Amino acid sequence: MFEPRFLRGGAATPAPEGGRPRVAAYDLGSNSFHLLVAESDGAGGLVELARGQEMVRLGEESLREGFISFSSFQRGLDGLLKLRKIAEGFAPESTVAVATSAIREARNGSDFVHTVAREVGLSVEVLDPVKEATLIYWGARQALDVGAGKFALVDLGGGSIKALVGDAKECLFATSLRMGVLRLRELCNYEKLPSRTELLTAETRVRAVVQPAVRQMLKVGFDFIVFTSGTALAVARMAEGNAEKIAEARGRSGEGMGRHLVLKLGNLRALEQRLLAATPEERAKMPGVGAMRADTVVPGTIMLRTLLELTGHEHALICESALKEGLVVDYFVRREAGLAEELPESD
Repeated sequence: MFEPRFLRGGAATPAPEGGRPRVAAYDLGSNSFHLLVAESDGAGGLVELARGQEMVRLGEESLREGFISFSSFQRGLDGLLKLRKIAEGFAPESTVAVATSAIREARNGSDFVHTVAREVGLSVEVLDPVKEATLIYWGARQALDVGAGKFALVDLGGGSIKALVGDAKECLFATSLRMGVLRLRELCNYEKLPSRTELLTAETRVRAVVQPAVRQMLKVGFDFIVFTSGTALAVARMAEGNAEKIAEARGRSGEGMGRHLVLKLGNLRALEQRLLAATPEERAKMPGVGAMRADTVVPGTIMLRTLLELTGHEHALICESALKEGLVVDYFVRREAGLAEELPESD
């Protein structure tokens, strides 16, 4: 079976333009839109050429109201136009673009997809949750040293959690949960200091939603747990750093930047207490937070801490490789098998 992997460090040597097949992959998430441009070296290796991110917060209102507002609609289009400009500089032979929960659940999600096709020139597939989880598995699996064991992976998005268990060969269990940092922030009184009652309500909500999935994951069994997503990486770098400096993301480009970063439960609990003692304005000034994460870093921390406690593990690996990397892997596997034309594509 053809199993491409992103090459590491100096082993990744981009070819001259046109020398290798290239693909641009877009992940239209609830919190951020992502781009990854990569090429195949023809021998099972994938070389990252460029990546980009636009924090569009499309799900900020749509996950609550079920409708993408005009301002969010335009913000999403503007973000995609910026990412498309980056991709065009590398002349990819194909483009794949997928959307997740914010667009999937919005009443005008199809309107957004049609507008993107017309104004940006991208054909977007709205993923069903199971396919999304499977693509995340393939994205993370190529970045992890799994060996003969099994790993649990939790992808913490703005609108949903993808929870799965896999080994080196296949995804053994996968589910999608309607719980994300944008959904939970409403319960955490993000505009003020949350009360103890509000925090207990938020944590109880997280436990009620994720506990059945965690039980299933424990039943399948796994040797270690992995967190992925921008929120997980940001929280881990804060927890494993100090008050003045965030921890370095120690992976190499193309393999999941945070793959060697370990998030310890004790440090996560300590970070949570620091965040809860700070006002929203103070949180926004903390290293690693910024204005765009000030309202989601507390719910993100609560969710990650609760998940670790429920699994009984004292630490988790952080892996940045997820959906967009899975799209690239899936594209080249299909291309090798002569099935690439089944993927959504734009010129």
